[in-house]
Amino acid sequence: MNKLQLTEELAAKLAVTHSEAERFLNSLIQMVYEVLRGGEKVNISGFGQFSVSHRASRIGVNPRNPSQKITIPELNTPKFKAGEAFKEAVKLRKI
Repeated sequence: MNKLQLTEELAAKLAVTHSEAERFLNSLIQMVYEVLRGGEKVNISGFGQFSVSHRASRIGVNPRNPSQKITIPELNTPKFKAGEAFKEAVKLRKI
């Protein structure tokens, strides 16, 4: 499912227009971005937790020239940890 399909499903479930559902979804995504940029976590109970992980700079090897060392800069990366209810909802069960 892509963003367009998700928006259409959301509009149908909430009985709103496609543009209203798209505005809601975009606002939610933007809010998560802003909270994470501020250094906080976003915890949606039963779904999961979004957070930011910091990677320190490190020395690596240039894949085109293995004898050359390069400095890989520090950066922040997004993380998502699925909640228990989310894990249970997608778990495959054999009958």
